[in-house]
Amino acid sequence: MTKQEVQKFRGDFQQAVAQLEKQYGVNISLGTIRFDVNGLSAKMKAEKGEQIIRSTKNDFMVGDIVSINHKKVNPNDEFEVIKINATNIKVQKINVGDGRVGALMNVSPGLLVKK
Repeated sequence: MTKQEVQKFRGDFQQAVAQLEKQYGVNISLGTIRFDVNGLSAKMKAEKGEQIIRSTKNDFMVGDIVSINHKKVNPNDEFEVIKINATNIKVQKINVGDGRVGALMNVSPGLLVKK
């Protein structure tokens, strides 16, 4: 298989599983696809619950107030988008108090949630 065939397969797979997702109330995701000339293999995962939509860098603008959805970050912390890089977004913590400057972090857009 070629890279173009694998990319087309992933798109067709997403369309094909949409009916199964609706029927069983699950979110189905296809992991990394490994392929060679004979075929392909991938890991598939189906999870119950509401669908999680991953954000991209195009969903954010400089100045947006966001939170970070990560187990090591307090969900009550608020951050301001400072800069949008090619793959990550630079944010600064804004609810630090006492006139202190908040931490600067580079975060994957998939972890950010708009407030």
